[in-house]
Amino acid sequence: MSNTLKLLRVGLLATLIISLLIMAFTAWQLWRQSEIEAFVAAPQEFESIPDHPRAHFAQGAYLVSQEETDAALEQFTLVLASQQGQWLPAAYFNRGNINLREAMTMQGNDPRMIPLVELAKQDYRSALLQQPTFWDARFNLEVALRLVPEDPDMDGNFDKQEIYSERSIETKAFKVDLP
Repeated sequence: MSNTLKLLRVGLLATLIISLLIMAFTAWQLWRQSEIEAFVAAPQEFESIPDHPRAHFAQGAYLVSQEETDAALEQFTLVLASQQGQWLPAAYFNRGNINLREAMTMQGNDPRMIPLVELAKQDYRSALLQQPTFWDARFNLEVALRLVPEDPDMDGNFDKQEIYSERSIETKAFKVDLP
């Protein structure tokens, strides 16, 4: 009987220790979640950003409202690096919006406009790959396509001779065509 009681006592003690560890871990997770919720509610009141995609997304949205677009792009890129599927479409969409807005403020002949619109189109397409029913991304992609069309026949500034010309390098043994 005494061996059974000792075994039962050890089992109860192990159960108690495991339960306390689980309780401590759950309390830590709840505290961390409440910290993230507080940050999302008021990101301007915090000095440091919690390492969570939702916190980086909230910081990016706050920076966009403060017109700090470069810092906002960094925050949305951190969200994308986390690879958490629920935040990816919105992060791509917001990055595309930042680039498209900046391109739309430029003059039509500014050479920096085309790369920004191309980045925006790429981000909108990535958002649509993640969430095909994201209609805002579809609409903004259409706006970007109208700004910088991809069809050479629609764009009068598209120089076909320069793009489709073939160049090659000849060596002693063979000939290499360049794009």
